[in-house]
Amino acid sequence: MSEKEILNILESILFVSGDAVDTCELAEALEMDVSAFNEIVDRLVKQKQEENAGILFARVDSKLQLCSNMAYASYIEKVLQPIKKSRLSQSMLETLAIIAYKQPITRFEIEQIRGVKSNYSVATLIEKGLIVRAGRKKALGNPMLYTTSDDFLRHFQLHSLDDLPPINEAEQ
Repeated sequence: MSEKEILNILESILFVSGDAVDTCELAEALEMDVSAFNEIVDRLVKQKQEENAGILFARVDSKLQLCSNMAYASYIEKVLQPIKKSRLSQSMLETLAIIAYKQPITRFEIEQIRGVKSNYSVATLIEKGLIVRAGRKKALGNPMLYTTSDDFLRHFQLHSLDDLPPINEAEQ
C-alpha cells in the first residue's frame, strides 16, 4: 500500500470519526506493524505541515486526529463565526493545574491543596470538557476521582501529560 493510499484512508477514517483515534487501532485496520505505521504517520504529519495544508494531523497522546491549520483560523472564523470560548478564571486554572499534576485526585484533595472550596471550578471544568470523572477512590465515602481529558491536551496543545512543564519543588 502506498503512502498516498494510507494518507487517504487515514483522512477518511479520522473525518468520519470526528475525534481522535488510537494509532494501534489504525495500524490494525491497515494491517500494519504499529512502529512502521507510526513512522509513516510521522512523515505524513511533516509533509502536511510543510505543504501548509488546510487539514493537518494532530497527535494527542497515542491517538491521531484531524485538525484545521491555525494559519487559516481567521478565514474559518469569518465563515463559521464560532462562539468565543470564555477564558478560564484563576481559580479554574489553579484547580486544573492541580488535577493535571496530581491525577487521579478527589475534590477534597484539591481543596486541601488550594485551601478553598473548589465545587464551582470542578463543575465548570467538567462542563467545559477539560476534566472527567474517573471512578471512585476506595476510601471513606468513596469520593469521586477526577483526571484531565483529551480535550485538556488539545486545548493546551500537548501530546501527552509528559509534556507538562516540571514542577519546581521549592515553590510548592
